[in-house]
Amino acid sequence: MIEDNQSRRIDVLAIGLFGLAVGALTLGVAQLGWISHKNMVGALVIALIFGGVVQLLAGITDIRYNEQLGGTALTMYGFLWLTLCTVKLVSASSTVQFDNVLYAPINLVYTVFSAVMVYLTAYRNFTLSALHVVITLTFLATTFAKLDFISELLPGWGHLLVGLMAFYHAVGSLTQAFTGKALLPLGPPLLIHPPKPLHSIAKVV
Repeated sequence: MIEDNQSRRIDVLAIGLFGLAVGALTLGVAQLGWISHKNMVGALVIALIFGGVVQLLAGITDIRYNEQLGGTALTMYGFLWLTLCTVKLVSASSTVQFDNVLYAPINLVYTVFSAVMVYLTAYRNFTLSALHVVITLTFLATTFAKLDFISELLPGWGHLLVGLMAFYHAVGSLTQAFTGKALLPLGPPLLIHPPKPLHSIAKVV
């Protein structure tokens, strides 16, 4: 029963990371100017569905399997993508133009959240923790870009790297769950949980 639950958790994580990969790659390509202006609404819809809806559904499923870490990360990132893409769609389809400073608080909050996730995912594997390092730096760069300190190029390259790393981890975790072999190495955990005291084990038994 425990092994079955673990397999399902890994599959759910792969689904969420596939969604993140598509959303982040689409956003990165758009920020680098490789998508024409007339296609921006379509790009936002793609980012909303894959980055928002897919991650949110994966996170809710992870919560059902009592996976607090994965469930929290996937749902919170999913809500972020849903919110920002919706705001940008409203702005693109109307005469209402929002100031960039509107996005600064949410980007700062998610910068801190992602930094915490770097530490927490270090208990899972190296690749997942490294992914959150890149996510943290990308959020930080996005915050500076929204405040007009830098251009969108640095966040664009950051989102491309996030998308590629998310896709790598998704393929690695999915193939490992299905075949039992690490076809794409994800690396060992950087941190190890300390062993439980003997009196705590006795209580569980």
